[in-house]
Amino acid sequence: MITSSDLGISITTGYGKLRLSVAPTLTPVTVAEAKTHLRIDSTFTDDDTYIGTLIDVATLAAENYTNLAIMEQTFILDIDSFPDYFNLLKGQLGTLTVNSITYKDENNASQTLAASNYVGDGSIKPARIYFTPDATIPSTFDIPNAVSVNFTLGCTSASQVPAPIRQAILLTIGAFYEIRQDVVTGTIATTIPKTVEYLLNPYRVQG
Repeated sequence: MITSSDLGISITTGYGKLRLSVAPTLTPVTVAEAKTHLRIDSTFTDDDTYIGTLIDVATLAAENYTNLAIMEQTFILDIDSFPDYFNLLKGQLGTLTVNSITYKDENNASQTLAASNYVGDGSIKPARIYFTPDATIPSTFDIPNAVSVNFTLGCTSASQVPAPIRQAILLTIGAFYEIRQDVVTGTIATTIPKTVEYLLNPYRVQG
């Protein structure tokens, strides 16, 4: 399983910086399912570790293409001050949980915003956090990344992942398993197969 340190995901935009805090512990497809797709006999286990790595890589490729958090994972969004609402920069398939919103107050002391001041909305893509009508929005110290949002997105089981996304991941695994170098003589190499793009396009989220 790939860990958050392996991923090193950090997305910096004009809005803020999104970084992965806790990597997924579940996968949208299992090694057994991938072996069935690859037509590998279940008794042959020599490639199981390699196939497990391909599952992680294919899932990441699908996430990078769609800008979705597929399986449950935790992110931290750092921004300089409180906005009108928080654009979490990622779409989600399962649930959105806002774990905490912390900030540096006017005295540069660390504070936690009361949960009664905001509500998460995972139905919109990218996901957002809105302030409640009677929210008290404090002032922050004038430093970069004065506000940090810790939130969790994604599916808690593979059964929640739409079938086209699971199939796209399996197809990518198949392509990576069969072709183990960037360019093969007589073929055109692409990042992900065109059929995979076709399957993933309906789920693609603009960041």
